[in-house]
Amino acid sequence: MSHFRVSDAALWSGGMHYGPDIQLCRSWKNDSRDVGPGDAFVALKGGKTDGHNFVHKAVERGAKLLLVNSDKIEELMLMEPGYAGIAVIAVPDTEKALAEIAREYLKVQAPKVIGITGSVGKTTTRELTVSLLQPCKKVHSAIRSFNTVIGCSLTILAMPECTEILILEFGTNHFGEIRDMVSLFPPHLAIITEVAPAHLEGFKDIEGVLSAKMEICASEKLETIIYNSDNELLKNTLSYNYNNIKKIGVGRKEKSGLKILDSVVLLTGEGANLISSYDLDGKRFELKTGLFGSQHSYNVGYAFMAAQSFGVEISEAAEILLKFLPTSGRGRCIKLPQNQWVIDEAYNANPRSMMAAIENTIEVAESSGLTAHAVLGGMKELGGASTQWHREILSSLDAFSNVILLGEEWFDPTVEMPANAQRYRTFEEITSLIRTVSFPDSVILVKGSNSYGLKRLVALLTEG
Repeated sequence: MSHFRVSDAALWSGGMHYGPDIQLCRSWKNDSRDVGPGDAFVALKGGKTDGHNFVHKAVERGAKLLLVNSDKIEELMLMEPGYAGIAVIAVPDTEKALAEIAREYLKVQAPKVIGITGSVGKTTTRELTVSLLQPCKKVHSAIRSFNTVIGCSLTILAMPECTEILILEFGTNHFGEIRDMVSLFPPHLAIITEVAPAHLEGFKDIEGVLSAKMEICASEKLETIIYNSDNELLKNTLSYNYNNIKKIGVGRKEKSGLKILDSVVLLTGEGANLISSYDLDGKRFELKTGLFGSQHSYNVGYAFMAAQSFGVEISEAAEILLKFLPTSGRGRCIKLPQNQWVIDEAYNANPRSMMAAIENTIEVAESSGLTAHAVLGGMKELGGASTQWHREILSSLDAFSNVILLGEEWFDPTVEMPANAQRYRTFEEITSLIRTVSFPDSVILVKGSNSYGLKRLVALLTEG
């Protein structure tokens, strides 16, 4: 039985409550198309559309709780008898109120909070950590990359009252964003996966990225930081700061934390197989997962150290991770007839993740006797450094038999195209070219910024 109800949320947000005083904890949505029976719907006003225009659609789809702006109550006719069974919270600003309600709900529930940030690997690290902790703890996390204030708020308000550990992602494309999230939802344990070129339009350079990621350490409840100790910028910054916080490094050069000894990536009948070897305080062990790419040895290491801080042993972790598989768009390996493989990295891309995917694909092609092909979308939000980073990617493509490039980023006149690459501006132009990268005994890498929609190409390659 829930202790917290809609009237509590109205009190926390300074809003007015109308209708039945129903349970607060439920699935919260900000897109009416995602609403299901019993859900809560928060009407947010965005740059292009206003969620209040879709309140009635949300109710038709089964919403039982609405968070709306006070000045929209009359216009939406929510006081009419037809809405008598719908709980409504009316507030001056729904986006602000959503965060306030989530903050207070988190305070009263008081689970341990793990916050994950970094330029790459946040979602994979989150999923790994959830997998390792779920067998022994009551864990709650987002169902997808909800890594903004709004996303974290929606995740928290769906959190069961028995939750012991909450796992959140903190993403950012401008200064202060993570600091705001941390002030609202302070983590006890922070994981910083990497500091690499990403969102440079907002951060200008790698030092700016570092500064933004370090905002996670402003948490008033922070007890432990798990971080990539092979990143010299990050390591040096942490070595001079936060000396009252426990710091655990994960890396190939690590001396006092978790040292990565080796990584082996194989393609088997089941898909990808990553075998990572570690040393922890002189004890050597292996952890095997279904992830594609040696860079994931770091993500496995972060998740393992986080789980160990909650009592998970090496043997338990090893057994759990054997069953772990990547989510769609994040290194999923799909085997097709005639020994064809599709590496689905279509979710997103920045220079670090793009280079890692290229290197891993070439390595596994050579070790497996496969020809390598690639479809690469441009990398967004790199600002003035975009040409430089795309030029570096182009210089690494020699080992591929054929490369299809999608996006305006590849059309800089100062960039010379490799002989094995062709570039196109629109998705429609490349759909007829699938046969040029699809051959028996081959591996096809599909990767690019999410806005290019390359997940559609993965579907065409794998489903026809």
